[in-house]
Amino acid sequence: MRSEIMNVLIVDDDRFVVTALEKKMNWNALGIKKIFTANNIRQAKKLLEKEKVDLLISDIEMPQGSGLELLSWIRLEGYDLQAIFLTNFADFNYAQKAIELQSFEYYLKPIEFDKLELIVKKAIMKLKASQSIDDAVKMMNYRQQNKETLQKQFWYTYLRDTNFSKRENLLELLEMNQVNYSLEDRFIPFYIALFPYRVKDYQELQMSIQPDADIENSLIELLKISFNNRFADIEFLAQYGRNEYEYLACFKLNQGMDSIEGSLYFNHFIMTINNLLNCDIQCFLGNNALLEELPQATQELEEKKENIVDFRNKLFIVENLIKNDNKYAEPPLYLLEHYLESEDKLSFANKCYQYTVELLNQNALDLEILNRLRQDLTQIIYAYLKRKEILANKLFQGKMADLLLSQSLRSIDDFLCYIDYLVEVSISYSKFADSKESVVTTLQNYIDQNYEENLSRNELAKVVYLSPDYIARIFKKETGISLVNYIIRKRVEIAKDLLKNTDLPIHLISSKVGYENYSYFTKLFKKETNYTPVEYRRNITS
Repeated sequence: MRSEIMNVLIVDDDRFVVTALEKKMNWNALGIKKIFTANNIRQAKKLLEKEKVDLLISDIEMPQGSGLELLSWIRLEGYDLQAIFLTNFADFNYAQKAIELQSFEYYLKPIEFDKLELIVKKAIMKLKASQSIDDAVKMMNYRQQNKETLQKQFWYTYLRDTNFSKRENLLELLEMNQVNYSLEDRFIPFYIALFPYRVKDYQELQMSIQPDADIENSLIELLKISFNNRFADIEFLAQYGRNEYEYLACFKLNQGMDSIEGSLYFNHFIMTINNLLNCDIQCFLGNNALLEELPQATQELEEKKENIVDFRNKLFIVENLIKNDNKYAEPPLYLLEHYLESEDKLSFANKCYQYTVELLNQNALDLEILNRLRQDLTQIIYAYLKRKEILANKLFQGKMADLLLSQSLRSIDDFLCYIDYLVEVSISYSKFADSKESVVTTLQNYIDQNYEENLSRNELAKVVYLSPDYIARIFKKETGISLVNYIIRKRVEIAKDLLKNTDLPIHLISSKVGYENYSYFTKLFKKETNYTPVEYRRNITS
């Protein structure tokens, strides 16, 4: 904000003019606090870069650059000041250029100080008027920004703090945050759950929303597009709930509207999200309520939303939901076991889909039922892997498995995706495990590349997700040599090469091939070669 007291910069190559202006003008009466002077453009620019100047009085014709050039630079740099030009010549081109550069006045010398004072007064009045407009705009912007901040703060506090359930406390909160709501206004809570990921070939997660995206503002804008000032106005939206991509919004109902009438707009919002964000979504519409009833309506929405199990891209209206006392009935487990043993992935997936949809159509599917169904299907798959001596708990590790498991109860789509993933990986790995040659080759390659590491049977079993006994058995059967002896032979081969081609001390060679115990290494080396490492090196170099 500009101070009431202002500063002036006088620029003229004639020192007598500068001194006269400095001494003979009644600057204090004009409200000018500081008077800066310069004899050329270069000095003027330096002053402007470090001092606040409100008014420029400058000669036009100067040897080292004209006053018009100075004002052109001032406008380019964005300095906010008024300019008065002094000149000895009544040149139309000068006047035209001065006007283009938004100078306040063009004054012909010789200077009559009383007339110049009047011009300066007018310039200062224009400065103050301009600043008043700027201040008003800034104040309006500040109030608007502050209003949005206070409104958001109101909603955060009101929906999360039960202390404001009493009417007098609510009125106090409204006044404190300067929020202009009436107790007669009606609102609707609205819950948004986004699904911004897809699984490609059971190996790659594809995100449709970037981690640094401003999702809240995007949702607000898309809601405005969908509603277009009809039915209701969005008042609040923020991340809400346990999941990163879940949001709570509150709408202020337009007069004469109710939540059922708004379902068309919410369905349009779902399609907008699908098309513009390339993202799946579920929406949950609460009951409309007076402002003081809204926290309870929001809590009811959250509780009912938590127990809803259905497909993605649907709108759920709370007042239409009926709570049933569901009892769990197992799916045909024997048939699903048969499909797994037959490696019939498609039939397994179809049966899971059919059974889940049947429960949904009977209104017999809720979160607890889906969880028990997941447990039964997972148990079938894990039992199948155990019979194959595959380590299921090691097989299903990593970002993909963790995410799909964590999301598997959010929707039927996510549930079926997780089960399909388990079946796909299980059958694919079962084929790998049945190909004993592939397992043995994998183990040999791993040992050849990691001979210096801890290569116990348990550690090697983790590499191929198979039981230690199983890998030991098939390795001996396929190669004619035990796993332990293969590792020893590999390490001794490397040690022989190092003894022959390097001058490394034997204790370092022992460590490099995986034996920290030098004595034990010497014992194994002699058993394989009939020589100690020292004897071997001596014989090959003599």
